[in-house]
Amino acid sequence: MADYDIAENEQHNAYQDNEDGEEDEEEDLLDMGNDYNNTTDESTLLMKFCPHDSSMLYPQEDRRNRSLRYACRLCRYSEVSHQPLIFRNVLEREVGNVLNNVPANVSADPTLARSQNANCQNCGHYEAVFFQPNDSRSDTLALIFVCCNCDYKWVN
Repeated sequence: MADYDIAENEQHNAYQDNEDGEEDEEEDLLDMGNDYNNTTDESTLLMKFCPHDSSMLYPQEDRRNRSLRYACRLCRYSEVSHQPLIFRNVLEREVGNVLNNVPANVSADPTLARSQNANCQNCGHYEAVFFQPNDSRSDTLALIFVCCNCDYKWVN
């Protein structure tokens, strides 16, 4: 019971300090990074709701006026959209090392092209297999070389 009173007094004192204008230095444990003071830019897509029945407004094309409208499916309410975008699919491309995707023992593959003029920087051997990455994310025409002696990989 005494511990409860002490905790209540500490809470009351912290509240009094905040009323006096001192900032509370405790961090909010439930802070999710949402700052409500930030203004939303026009590129932010938000769901819209009907002011009459609080149901969601769905996008509709107004072909006569060539514009986008948001309409309620329960009542006849609709409003004009201020931006023509209703969905944004952002594909983030992970840029990683191409050499990490090379399978093991690729130098023993008899179907790959071989070069006798490749100079391995690791062991000095001149024979290497080479191929082009079949990764659809790769925009380059670079060749991946793998030494047949020590399996050292490099891009040329």
